[in-house]
Amino acid sequence: MTQKLFLAVLFLTLSFGAFAQNSTIVGKVIDEKNAEVLIGAVVQVKGTTYGSSTDLNGEFVIKGVPVGTYTLIGSYLSYETKEIAELVVKANEPTSINIALKKISKNLGTATIVGKLKSESNFALLAMQKNSVSVSDGVSADNIKRTPDKNTSDVLKRVSGASIQDNKFAIIRGLNDRYNAAYINGAPLPSSESDRKAFAFDIFPSNMLDNLIITKTATPDMPAEFAGGIIQINTKDVPEKNFTSLTITEGYNLQTTGEVQLYQKGGSKDWLGLDDGSRALASTIPTASKFPTKIGDQAAIAKKITPYDWSINQKTFSPNTSLQYSLGLSKAIDKSTLAFVGALTYSKANNYNETTRKGYAGSDTAFSLIQYDLLDRNYNTSVLWGALANLSLKINKYNTISFKNIYSVNSDNRIVNRTGNLNPLEANPTLLRSNNIQFVSNKILSNQLNGDHYLVDSKIRINWLASFSSIERLIPNERRNIYTRFTTFLDTTIKNPADTTYKANVSLSNVGADYGGGMFWSQNNESIRSFKVSLSRPFYINEFVSELKIGGLYQERFRTFSARRLGYTKYGVLGGTIDFKDSLLYLPEDKIFASENMGLIKPAVKGGANGVGGFKLLDDTRPSDTYTASSYLTAMYFMLDHKYKFARLIWGVRMENFVQTLYARKNTNPADDIKLDTVKRDYLPSANLILSLSKKQNIRFAYSQTVNRPEYRELAPFAFYDFSTQLVVSGRDSLSRAKIHNLDFRYEYYPGRGQLLSTSVFYKKFIDPIETISLSYTDNEITYRNLKEAQNYGLEIEYRVLLAALLKADSIAFLNNLTVFSNLAIIRSKVNTADVVGSGAADRPLQGQSPYVFNAGLLYINDKLNCSFAASFNRVGS
Repeated sequence: MTQKLFLAVLFLTLSFGAFAQNSTIVGKVIDEKNAEVLIGAVVQVKGTTYGSSTDLNGEFVIKGVPVGTYTLIGSYLSYETKEIAELVVKANEPTSINIALKKISKNLGTATIVGKLKSESNFALLAMQKNSVSVSDGVSADNIKRTPDKNTSDVLKRVSGASIQDNKFAIIRGLNDRYNAAYINGAPLPSSESDRKAFAFDIFPSNMLDNLIITKTATPDMPAEFAGGIIQINTKDVPEKNFTSLTITEGYNLQTTGEVQLYQKGGSKDWLGLDDGSRALASTIPTASKFPTKIGDQAAIAKKITPYDWSINQKTFSPNTSLQYSLGLSKAIDKSTLAFVGALTYSKANNYNETTRKGYAGSDTAFSLIQYDLLDRNYNTSVLWGALANLSLKINKYNTISFKNIYSVNSDNRIVNRTGNLNPLEANPTLLRSNNIQFVSNKILSNQLNGDHYLVDSKIRINWLASFSSIERLIPNERRNIYTRFTTFLDTTIKNPADTTYKANVSLSNVGADYGGGMFWSQNNESIRSFKVSLSRPFYINEFVSELKIGGLYQERFRTFSARRLGYTKYGVLGGTIDFKDSLLYLPEDKIFASENMGLIKPAVKGGANGVGGFKLLDDTRPSDTYTASSYLTAMYFMLDHKYKFARLIWGVRMENFVQTLYARKNTNPADDIKLDTVKRDYLPSANLILSLSKKQNIRFAYSQTVNRPEYRELAPFAFYDFSTQLVVSGRDSLSRAKIHNLDFRYEYYPGRGQLLSTSVFYKKFIDPIETISLSYTDNEITYRNLKEAQNYGLEIEYRVLLAALLKADSIAFLNNLTVFSNLAIIRSKVNTADVVGSGAADRPLQGQSPYVFNAGLLYINDKLNCSFAASFNRVGS
């Protein structure tokens, strides 16, 4: 129903048609000292009748201004009037200007300040950056449109302390994705992965972003579940002008394009990131509870079903391709404005990488000895397409309602080819050749209804947001085949060819990680519903300004997960009347599991020769392969924001009451079923102190308490074999939430002209952090556990300077257009592992924590020629 509604909105809004485009002046009016937006400020074009007043966001729009050069006048009660000269209005192109007004001095009285457009824009921009509530870094729409970044993951690379893994997953301050949160327009984004807390940021086109902000310190009005950062994506509400844009990109990758690719033919809808049903579980296969235990019946099932495609094919990698269409429309209706922004995106990208895997075994009294030495060649094709449709109704200057929608599909079509040897220290090592075929498809939907209101008489601002998001993640028939052979003949005098011929590892009665012929299906459905509301009001006592903000949130999250494990095994009975046809094991991947090799190949002759068997189908699905889970979060907070001269203090408390339920079976005994119903209430204080040393310098101090809760997957007993790591990952139902104490210090210097210098130091203490550990009773299984404590600390340095200012060469136009930027984060961490059996040390770094993140680049922008050039470099430690 929700998807139909989304498509209907998209269709209806596209029928608006192209409206007449007028020259406009747009911008924002703020307080020069504290960057507070000024509601109801008047902005006029000097010597004309054109003018407007600001809305509840301090924004104004002046339409229908003829082409020319003007002086703009900004005024507000108790503030000095400001005139901005040299404002050039171009045809059908909005002119953007932010105005910073200064409070009237008691001594000077009314005054008019005259400035120029360029300096005013920079001053207002810096004022907004310098007076942000918390320690944060971000990218504005103005900066985004001047760079070649095509999606959100590209934009994230430019943010201090941030990096991207696999071209889509965000790493903040070196902390992995479990410690970061993703939000769009204030609503939580569902995880795009069923086995990790992560979101793929490459689904959003960059030209639809109003801004992207990574918040690194907490305030009471923010969600409390993070430690690295909250990534807040804000999409456009009202376009500055009607527009349409089509972008087609072809990309050449030095590692893939034109190189050899192993691939699986797949289905007819793979290009859309969807399975066409060819990988689906056959309808003739009984459910796990009704699957037969008699081997004859298992052989009959294998005979009936149409075999799946196990072939591995070869071609050359094609270039990466992407297409993006975007549209913006705005129409005035009496005193209201109805606006629509939308986008359709499609991209297909290829990736190849190699991983060396070595395993060792030993004891406390002996050196570790190598057990295996393997090389993984990973071939992957990713498909991403999606649609964005945002509808906004600006009823008047003080009331706005928005309906925002995103739908996307992304998939990975991967082949992992593994080669190497399993016992390299033996005289005649065993060589291995195996392939893993995997297709993963995600469907993500997000709908939001938002209202923003300002009550003029009482000066109360009300904001509310209702949201729904869902994700469906499918892994239809992941297939695994394993072949082995000896390096040389077992007996050099006989030289049996079978010794050095690859033979499939198929068991007589087992399906598992060490055997070929295994198949795996899973489906994960998750949805989030939430509603939040906030009220704020300022209070003035002479020069002491305070704002009280209170609010609440209610959020529901539901998940259902199910998996199915099947595999081919030998159909033969030791000492019986059916003998397995051993020659089948020497057939290649594309022939071994053909129809003619299934079930009973040749029946037994009564009183004579035994029958010949092929492969039978075995069900290895376990009771723990299905679970359902839910959580209910209720939050309330109060926050006070005090401003006095050069000091600002934002403090308060957030209460979060979290209820988490999970039901799963461990085995066939109902007495062992897991029925979790945990309740945890946290009171989380936070405080941010900002000292403005001058108009260009800030010092920030921040303290906060945040949490990190276990994911459903980490609690469920479901055990999943990861072919890449060769590890079985299972959950643990005794996990509890971790609490994090955060301390931050930051110095900021804004020399002007869009330049920035900053240094940050941070420290985090984790109580009961959740980490993965090896199980002591098995070699290849890991699970999750709360460790005692951990520490994380680091240093961040960032600068963004004009080369002309750096070299003191302002007269050279080329250098005035060239920006040099760089940021470096150096991070260290320590986890207490003294009580972990087999850890080998009393401490180690946090899992997934990078020791450093480094970004650097050059950006050249020439407004006169309307061209830009950018070069960037990114490196992340292991």
